[in-house]
Amino acid sequence: MTDDCPHAVSVGSYLLELLTDEETDEFRQHSQDCRQCQREIVALLPGALFLQELRADIAAANQRLCTHRPVPSMVTARELHWTSGWC
Repeated sequence: MTDDCPHAVSVGSYLLELLTDEETDEFRQHSQDCRQCQREIVALLPGALFLQELRADIAAANQRLCTHRPVPSMVTARELHWTSGWC
């Protein structure tokens, strides 16, 4: 392809908000005039949106996780028994 753009590799990082503020601004400016980067944005956007949703779901699930750890009450013949009252 003759119109390879060196900035096209930044599209995924841009869409996943992994660039610094300066890099984000620079890429936004560049992509306004670069057809290849615009095509890459369109191609990668569905996957990036899915990953953002997944990230939000994982964050929400982590907030619901039980923070209590099981506490061993006794060890008998190499069998561990757990106290009740944990999640």
